[in-house]
Amino acid sequence: MLHYRMKIKFLGTGGALGVPIWNCECKTCTSDNPKHKRFRSVLLVEINGKNIVIDFGQDFAMQLRQNGIKKIDYAFLTHAHMDHFAGKEQFSVADNCIIEMPQDVLDRFLDKANPEWILKRNPSISIRPFVPREIEGVFVDTVKLMHQMDYGKCEHVPCYGYVFRSSDFSFAYCTDFNEILESHKLKDLDLLILEGCGWEVKGGHAGVKGSLEIYKHLKPRKCILTHINHSTEHDEIVEFLSPYPDVVPAYDGMEFMHS
Repeated sequence: MLHYRMKIKFLGTGGALGVPIWNCECKTCTSDNPKHKRFRSVLLVEINGKNIVIDFGQDFAMQLRQNGIKKIDYAFLTHAHMDHFAGKEQFSVADNCIIEMPQDVLDRFLDKANPEWILKRNPSISIRPFVPREIEGVFVDTVKLMHQMDYGKCEHVPCYGYVFRSSDFSFAYCTDFNEILESHKLKDLDLLILEGCGWEVKGGHAGVKGSLEIYKHLKPRKCILTHINHSTEHDEIVEFLSPYPDVVPAYDGMEFMHS
């Protein structure tokens, strides 16, 4: 059996605009609480020195610098919305990075992101459809989500979470969804990372309350909420979730270790 060491780190935990929002005077955006300083959502998964990022939004360059990340081996994209892929330019200086996403997400990414200049500047990287694989003894697969656009449209944006399973630890990362379409892939998890964008299920987002119901249904051993916007304060979420001690909100820089 291959021994592995895994570190999960939240490089960003904010919604589409991050927190604080420019020119917003709400209590979250004007708060001095460092847990209200949220970059757009990005997750780092380190397995035996292999660095995997899930999503790469507008704050990606700053997130890489502040966390001292020198290389990226894999980059997985959940869906083709700007707050999840607008940091793509950083891959022009990432050696031998593999960028993957399911084919329907890739089709939209190629149409919206125009990545040809990145490939011309850096021929060492590849952008291709996701293939389930084992990375350092950990099997990685996708889970299909429903992410309905909420700008007066009913279009469903192709969106996926990512599931990591080894012989003794399993977790999944699911954000920007209002429904999980392959919930059978999320059974018996040690850690389930869900979205917490607002309180209620609204448009393309489950929100804190919707994700709490998913936690109660799937019963992972621990649940962490991310993609949190300025409509909810960290301490308010903690208080609301207090009857469920295994469910907590994430914050930028939060880490989870397994070895």
